[in-house]
Amino acid sequence: MIAFIRGKLADIQAGSVIIDVGGIGYKVQVPLSPQYQLPARGSEIMLHTSLVVRDDGFYLYGFQSKNELAFFLRLLNVSGVGPKGALAVLSIYTPGELGRAIAGENIAVLIKAPGIGKKTAARIILELKDKVSDLFDEADPRKIVRGREDDALEALEALGYSAVEGRRALKEAGAGLVDAPVEELVRSALRLLVK
Repeated sequence: MIAFIRGKLADIQAGSVIIDVGGIGYKVQVPLSPQYQLPARGSEIMLHTSLVVRDDGFYLYGFQSKNELAFFLRLLNVSGVGPKGALAVLSIYTPGELGRAIAGENIAVLIKAPGIGKKTAARIILELKDKVSDLFDEADPRKIVRGREDDALEALEALGYSAVEGRRALKEAGAGLVDAPVEELVRSALRLLVK
């Protein structure tokens, strides 16, 4: 098993990166959201990885944190969730958000991930509820304002933006608007999205 990969970021593609390690380019599938936090091309990068062997090939999945990798591996153990589904969930949610959704049995949050329906979300909750408490911090201060962010994200999705675009804009807009109402958060995020 390949535990991690470190090298120069050679290219960023949709859902994957190419990492140059000693002149060999490794294609690593990554969640979509971390791509916004990747260093510039040519910079050194390290990803925690999982190698998945299937009939049609070998696939390397990479994550910036060990918690993301741990969630990916636990999601793979859920019946009906494959690597693409697990990656889709981690493209939308951080380990903390995902852990809280599972611990709170919040099916509505999980079905927002592409390819995750009600039955699969219920299965994820059933199989992982007691197995994820070590992967997220219950005392995370963002937990207090989650309802406001969820409302703002729903508003952006209703306007036609994807969950990934909405989360990215809300994260950037929310940095200066800690106690602002939902409407102001949505307006600030929209200003960033229409640039």
